Amino acid sequence: MELNKTFASFIVNWQYQAYNPSLEHNKYKPGMMYDIRLNKLRRYSRKEVDSINKERLEVYNRVKDNVDIISIEEKYAGTLIYNFPYAEIENYVETLSESMAAHAEESDWGSVIFLLVYPTPWLEQENDYGPVKNASDYLKSIGVTEDFSGGIKANGEDLEELMKHLFWIVRCNASLPYCFFSGIDRDFVGNICLYGNVHFYFYSEHELIETKNQAFILGMTAVEKCFENFSEPGVIKSRRLNLERRIKKPITKPWWKFW
Repeated sequence: MELNKTFASFIVNWQYQAYNPSLEHNKYKPGMMYDIRLNKLRRYSRKEVDSINKERLEVYNRVKDNVDIISIEEKYAGTLIYNFPYAEIENYVETLSESMAAHAEESDWGSVIFLLVYPTPWLEQENDYGPVKNASDYLKSIGVTEDFSGGIKANGEDLEELMKHLFWIVRCNASLPYCFFSGIDRDFVGNICLYGNVHFYFYSEHELIETKNQAFILGMTAVEKCFENFSEPGVIKSRRLNLERRIKKPITKPWWKFW
């Protein structure tokens, strides 16, 4: 993906580590697992899990992204996590989206690119929670179709509006992969986690220093680890799992095609 080789390499590396069923830590193993057809836990045999792992590997090889990448490990400069002063969640989302749009403009990111880390339709999971339903309707209004799994680009006021809606999709749709973002030809990758914290992964010292400076100006607070800002005892009642989720056919649009 010519717009950002660092970002493309980050995504492909994450896909390999998190989704490749040939890696030992990703394989299903014999034992107790939930059977969605029976709606209960049951014991799976070696033969059953071998068959499942084989099918998963076939799917992974079919849908994974195949693009030219670069080596980014030696460029790694550090990770930072930020959040904003406590506020009711609706006000927090406003501050977050406004501040990140301002950060993008001041740091000259160009258009900001958003990608799900594994090719999955943005609208695959339904959720009847009001803000998530509004977010899905917004994506549809900008041209995202039911099967679209590609990247989304935005800047300015469009970026601010998009980030408001992506906040709710990331927070509440637990079956979707992580959503990451970066600027055009920039050496960082970011994501807003389900708790509303902003994570940055830096691949140049310049990006790290620039982000620290902008974070100070925007009132962002560095934190050591993630925590839930908005609910007690940390349960997100609007967060949903889609137990029916399966990738049943090849993704028809690669992620380097954009809305």
